[in-house]
Order: sequence, then structure tokens, then C-alpha cells
Amino acid sequence: MSLKERCSNMAQANRYIGNIIRTINNEEIIEDRMIKELVIYHPTKRIDVNKVEWFKIKSRPPFNKPALSYKYKNSRNEDDISWKLCIRNLYGKYNRDEEYEKDVKTAFRNESHIGTKKQYFINNTTIKNNIFIGICNNCNKKTENITTDHYKLSYKEIFDNFININNINLSNIDIFENEDNEIRIKDENLASKWLNYHDNKAQYRLLCSSCNSHFGSYGY
Repeated sequence: MSLKERCSNMAQANRYIGNIIRTINNEEIIEDRMIKELVIYHPTKRIDVNKVEWFKIKSRPPFNKPALSYKYKNSRNEDDISWKLCIRNLYGKYNRDEEYEKDVKTAFRNESHIGTKKQYFINNTTIKNNIFIGICNNCNKKTENITTDHYKLSYKEIFDNFININNINLSNIDIFENEDNEIRIKDENLASKWLNYHDNKAQYRLLCSSCNSHFGSYGY
């Protein structure tokens, strides 16, 4: 029985495959037939299952979250693959242009992280057991897992203004994944120009998770 025969919609398929993934230990070789059949539906990576030496769950930098990884026979290189993306493509929910635009936006976001946001965050928080602790600028409570928020000018406003001023078409932006698996802008001049613009406009505040959820993402 195939995954589509077993699961009538994408939500059911995500739950079914997710339950399988959670039973697999880190670095354990995956033998599950359903996983091996699913990976061929990845929309951007053509996986030849017959040439794959192994599938495993491995920690993926930079946040070391578990990821479905694979390695071809007679190759030293390893790569990871999004099983959720495979499911979206299998159920006809993947739009390549929309997904690429999302990746480009992620690249812009990642470029901005190396600027004043990082400096502000570090200067206004303390770290205990790898957990950032700070005082929420809205409710004034000292809290763990503090977050950084663009305020009063939202990140979306800064980003949209930069795109409009420079007449940028996101589909024309070249991106790549660096050694830490972060999506970044390939054009170094554009990346530097964006970072300078962002840092000249951005101001921040610290928010606890509750207040951050309350204010939302301002449409971004």
C-alpha cells in the first residue's frame, strides 16, 4: 500500500511519516519502505534510491535538529532532504516559484542576523545553560527564551521598502546554502547593501514568547 492509498490527505501523511521518523534513533540506518518510496517525490533533488548507500536521521546544523539524511554509494558526500517537502509535492501542494521566493526571503533574513540585531540581542541578554534570559520590554518580566522584535518599524516594512527602492524581483536573486546549511544571498554586493540598509533602519526590543505571539509577525 502506497502512502497516498494509506493517507487520504497531506495532514494524515505528515502525521503518519512523522510517527515513523520519531521511532528512529539518531544515526540509525532507515529500512522503512515508506520512507524510501517517499523520497523520490522531492521536487528539487532527484533521489535514485537504488544508488543510495543509506538513509539516516542525523543532526543538521546550525540548530542541530534531526533531519532525514542520505549518502550515495562510492561517495563521501552526505546530504539531507525534507520529507515534508516530498509529501507536499506528492499531494500536489508544492509550487516551485512560491517555494523559491520563500527561500530568497529566508536568505535576506539570514543576512540581517549578522548585523545590529545580533549585537543588540547579545548586549541585552544573559545566557545560562545555553538559554537566553532578558527583560520583556512590554510586560517587564524577566524571562527565559527571550526573543528580539523589530520595533517600531517592523522587519516587513524595512524589507519591503528595500525591495521597492531597488526594484528587486525576488525570483531573480541567486541564493546558496553555506557550510552551516544557512540559505544566503550569492551576490556579496547585494548582501552588503541590504545589511547596511537594514541596520540603518532597524531598532529593536526584547519580548517574552507570550508578548511576541501577541504582537505577531506584522504580516511577514
